[in-house]
Amino acid sequence: MYKDDNNVEIVTINELNFNTRNNITTDDMENNFITEAMLMLPLYKPITINPKEKNYKFFPYNNLKIECYCNLCKRRRIFTFYNSRYAFIDCSPGSSSHVETVDYVLKKCDYFKIIGNGECDHSLIVEFKVLSSNKIIKIGQYPSIYDMNEEINNKSFIKELGDEFAGYYKSACSLYSFNTCIGALTYLRRIFEKLLLDTFCDNRENLDITEEDFQHLRTDEKVKLLKKYLPSLLFENGFSQIYSEISNGIHNLSEEKCQNIFPLLKSALEEILIQKVELKERENRIKAIASELNKL
Repeated sequence: MYKDDNNVEIVTINELNFNTRNNITTDDMENNFITEAMLMLPLYKPITINPKEKNYKFFPYNNLKIECYCNLCKRRRIFTFYNSRYAFIDCSPGSSSHVETVDYVLKKCDYFKIIGNGECDHSLIVEFKVLSSNKIIKIGQYPSIYDMNEEINNKSFIKELGDEFAGYYKSACSLYSFNTCIGALTYLRRIFEKLLLDTFCDNRENLDITEEDFQHLRTDEKVKLLKKYLPSLLFENGFSQIYSEISNGIHNLSEEKCQNIFPLLKSALEEILIQKVELKERENRIKAIASELNKL
């Protein structure tokens, strides 16, 4: 870590000190803050913390390690975190071990960052803004939440969408991670409408309705019409409640309402895609068996 000619702080990952200086061993050494779930939290959304947490259970200390998805490797890797200066514990000879609480430490800084290095030598940096003794927000992250999301980047069903709508799906997840939920839901709605139309086209000979009339139906009416051809899960566990909300129009929904609907709609369209993948795989298996039988 050094400063360039313009007095800008430069972080060089390979020069960071992943050391064991002033190690301590206690029964509560597990870090309660630095987790994969925290890395996936949206930027600029207040995070409530325990102000009385011991500082070394919050800031990285003793070469903390966690496993998470590496977007460059396209697989999960172990990341080791640089010992934070805010988690320093004085265990030198002749001193009594002094452990501060998080609220005491946060009073000393307006911003802090955590820095990790993967076993693959790829880096991970997250920066936070302190709002109060018990609230912080993420103001920056590399790789981005979108890039670190294994579910977005490494799922076979994405191919079923084609390039254009796969881009919509990733944009939706990215916008949601930035807490821009109206835009995120708009993208998902377009994908969901496409999947419903695709399902109609695949089964139109069994449906007593024209494509033009189908297009004029509300979303919940389309879902009801296609119930026989859609995953049964979409009609359970509260999924059905979202369709009438979508039919009201994105422009009528608040940011908070879109935030509540997004995970359900995302799961709904993923179920449709997963079923399509499984159906194709089943058809391919049947064709392969038929081909082998014809050789007998």
